[in-house]
Amino acid sequence: MKKTTAIYIFGWVAYLGFSFTLFPVLSITVMLASIPLTMLGGWLYQYKGALATTFLTIPCHYVLLSVHSDDAGIVMEAFNPFGIFSQLLFSCGTALLKRTQEKYNRLYRSLQDLVKERTQELETLTNHLINLQEEEKKGLYATLLEKPQKELEAMLEMSQLLKQHLESTANRNKAAAEALYNSIRQCLQNLRNIEQNTTKIAPIDDLEKSLLSMAEEMKDLTEASIQIIPDSRWNQVASDHAQYLHDIIFEAISNALQHAHPSIVRIGFEKADEGNVVVIENDGRSMAEASTEGMGIPLMRYRATKIGGDLLIESAPNGNTRVGCVMPHASDSP
Repeated sequence: MKKTTAIYIFGWVAYLGFSFTLFPVLSITVMLASIPLTMLGGWLYQYKGALATTFLTIPCHYVLLSVHSDDAGIVMEAFNPFGIFSQLLFSCGTALLKRTQEKYNRLYRSLQDLVKERTQELETLTNHLINLQEEEKKGLYATLLEKPQKELEAMLEMSQLLKQHLESTANRNKAAAEALYNSIRQCLQNLRNIEQNTTKIAPIDDLEKSLLSMAEEMKDLTEASIQIIPDSRWNQVASDHAQYLHDIIFEAISNALQHAHPSIVRIGFEKADEGNVVVIENDGRSMAEASTEGMGIPLMRYRATKIGGDLLIESAPNGNTRVGCVMPHASDSP
């Protein structure tokens, strides 16, 4: 407010100094300087400023003309309706422009707030979907592992009874029964370890090791070969990015196994101008035949944005399908 008042006062001082100083040279044409002044009033105070400034210039013009002329006709030019109307027209037009600009700014700020609010809601929803997906993944693993676990537990009990019976009868096959019992117990323990590793979410300290472990666990669930190509850049992935990248790779592998039915899925790094690219390539059915975009791909895209990257899905020249996550340079990371 103080700045606006100072500008308005300065405008008046400049107008009065200009008018009274240059009247002998420019005569009554100096009165045209009142138009920018009234426009300034309209811009700073809108319609009230436009009207007040216009009518305040009338006595100023009268004094100006009275000081420099004795001609009554010239002095009455201070009340010229055309001049006053011109001032009102320009000043009110400026006031209208100012009011329109302020209304536009208010709408723009409201739109920004709305976009920000909706973006936050979308991010919350996306996080919720990711959490649901993780819960669904854990539930799926638990369901898949439940039946073989029960069967192994039953087999373990039977093998234990068999072992005890053969031991009590001093049967020469008791050593084979012991080996069978230990083998079933080891299988059951491995199954429980898989369940523990796949139904809990823990921070990823070593991404490459985690991916190799995931590939090893998938070996018994699919005939496809999951190949993690060794690379020192796995260890360069920031710890807060590792979980997102791990989930992107897991989702890409799952989509490939479900829709493309490949024999090989390779995961490794490639170099690009934008940064390093993690590529998941499979030799299964082409994208046109296998692509069905559900929630998996949008979630992969979202996770890529969380690490400041981009998700690319394309067909390679050899017909393979490639999913790439562009990892930005360290200086570009969010």
